[in-house]
Amino acid sequence: MATIKDIAKLAGVSHGTASNVLNGKGVVSVEKIQLVEEAARKLGYKMNYKAKSLRSGATNSVSIIIPSIEADEYAQMYKGLDKTLTKLGYQTHLYITYDLPQNEKNILKKIAAERVAGIVTITCLDDANEYYEEIMIPKENIIFVNREIKHAERLVSFDFEQAGSEIAAYLSANHYKSVGIFCDEIKFSNEKHFVDSILNGLKGTAIKLLHAPLNLSYNQSFEFFANESPEIIVTSNLSRAYLLKQAHFFGSTQEIPKILSLGLTQTAYDDNLIIYRQNYHLLGNEIANLLNNQVNHAQEEYKNVIFENNGMTNQITVQPNNKGTITILTISSPTTDALKKLLPHFAKTTGIEATLAIRSYEEIYEILTNSANYKLYDIIRMDMAWLSWFGQDVYRPLSHLDNELDKLIQTLPQHMKHNYSEIEETAYALPFDPSIQMLFYRKDLFEDPKIKRIYYEKYKKQLAIPEDFETYNEVIKFFSKSHFNDSPTSFGTSVTLGKSEIVAAEFLTRYYAEDGKLIHDNGLSLHPKKAKKALKNYLETVSVAQNLNEAWWGEAVNSFARGETAIIIGFMNHVSRIAHSDFGNFIGSASVPGGKPLLGGGVAGISKHSEKIDEAVRFLKWVNNVEIAEQISLLGGTSANRDVCNNQTINTLYPWLSEAYKTNLNGIRDTKFGDGKGFNAKKLEQIIGFSIKNVLDNMMDIDHAIEQINANLATIT
Repeated sequence: MATIKDIAKLAGVSHGTASNVLNGKGVVSVEKIQLVEEAARKLGYKMNYKAKSLRSGATNSVSIIIPSIEADEYAQMYKGLDKTLTKLGYQTHLYITYDLPQNEKNILKKIAAERVAGIVTITCLDDANEYYEEIMIPKENIIFVNREIKHAERLVSFDFEQAGSEIAAYLSANHYKSVGIFCDEIKFSNEKHFVDSILNGLKGTAIKLLHAPLNLSYNQSFEFFANESPEIIVTSNLSRAYLLKQAHFFGSTQEIPKILSLGLTQTAYDDNLIIYRQNYHLLGNEIANLLNNQVNHAQEEYKNVIFENNGMTNQITVQPNNKGTITILTISSPTTDALKKLLPHFAKTTGIEATLAIRSYEEIYEILTNSANYKLYDIIRMDMAWLSWFGQDVYRPLSHLDNELDKLIQTLPQHMKHNYSEIEETAYALPFDPSIQMLFYRKDLFEDPKIKRIYYEKYKKQLAIPEDFETYNEVIKFFSKSHFNDSPTSFGTSVTLGKSEIVAAEFLTRYYAEDGKLIHDNGLSLHPKKAKKALKNYLETVSVAQNLNEAWWGEAVNSFARGETAIIIGFMNHVSRIAHSDFGNFIGSASVPGGKPLLGGGVAGISKHSEKIDEAVRFLKWVNNVEIAEQISLLGGTSANRDVCNNQTINTLYPWLSEAYKTNLNGIRDTKFGDGKGFNAKKLEQIIGFSIKNVLDNMMDIDHAIEQINANLATIT
């Protein structure tokens, strides 16, 4: 096989330069990178990473030992571990014990012959010293999961006592008279804590307890159906729940009892299955970070880490005998598209048929300007920027209509209440599809060594995600063929110019980045100097960007998804489709330059004229339920329920969601004067956008445009 020396000779560079290129180290010119890469291709060179790691004295690998890969919880934990450890630069090796001690001891002998950085294990052994005596790494680098054994230095576990107690409380509250418990061997600490907590909470209840290793559990599961079945059976994992269903299918003529199982934050939905959620994917992620900190001596001393359960799913009570209808006024959007698919579930669980009246942004605004128009609707979705202006005329106050709805309002973060719910401290709406501006970029381009080197040679600084708008314009020029022939994209970004409000949004993001204010003691106005700087920056962006004469952001998102642009600043609720594009796996996200993003999206409330209050309340509770919120997100929509971030599939598809919820705290959308009185934010944005479009059309210079904007803003009261 070719060596680095051979490549260096063919490329006409030094051995050190060739080594730096092939190992991604050092500062090497673009020309030499290309020479080395071409020589390596011609010689068929492949880096021997194992040999490299042995030379360095460590394999940087982590061994993961689990009882089974078929069990959903173990599979999800492994995915979380593997994904995070890989990002941190480790290699992972998976071993399966099938809960057989001799298998595990043989695995330890195999691992001992390798140079591992750490071990994560769900062990079936009784004493941690069997690990410590066999594996010559610091004890702290071996993390035991869920099952606590003698002499273990590090344990990470879910709180199984809490899980058992909360499940017992649920069973008591629902007056179950007979309960089955189906679990793994009681010798494992997590199983024992779980079962003991249930038994302690159900004294006086008839209990049938069966426990066995997973490989013997199918045979044992038939015993629950040999005579009269319990009203409900609790299982310590989903594998046993599925075995019970199979045993019932083949071995019983009785109606299948309810099954309540410890399970994942996302699982297959079943009318007969209740899930107590534990986020194993996130557990794997957290363990990976703990281990990395431990290996790098960045971890404070700890012995046990008890990981929080997600708890019982919010059960949606099925009331099929209820009959009713409601009409929902909403805009065409990804969230509305998701709702279309999910409304049969609303009808099935409530008996209420919901009809969507889908209208354009402008049509909804016109409807809201005349109360005679919106008497036809029970639920109305409006832009969040309009809430303080229209809310009290359109909506019925939500307080004291329903206890569960009151709790839902109370749990909203304060900034959500302020921007998406309250008018003068009274809740009139709930966040429906809240959104925020974010910057999305092509990671594959920003991390490409050759592109980074070209950028460095051109600008004498490192290519990075722009944190201010001056750098932003520099970067989008670099990725525009009009300024740089070798750009991998046609344009750095797109700008949408067909609607005044969108133009205003682009400008205001830049204006707020300059610490500009709109609201002052004497009314609304722009700070001339800051506005001028922001507008100049926006005009510079327009001069180099792909110009789209569209009335909405859709085509800009499509252009980014097609790979025509390298960066897009857009509202989170419009960009879900990019996750499913050819570049979906290469998309990164960050806060907008300047860190002052605009808030967006919509709110939903009950029409003041609706006579179907109970039905409307049922809809608001249903659409905010975590299971429905997850389904909306999986289908490309947006939800106000932050618990969707615990869903590993959603996090994988839309990794920017967690960041978006954090960034929301810094979001801005001026819709109220200092005294809390609302003003017409749509009119404000039309005024700003109209004057800027005059500048774009060369009908007005920047100074006159800002003067015109301030003169017109003074008329808003």
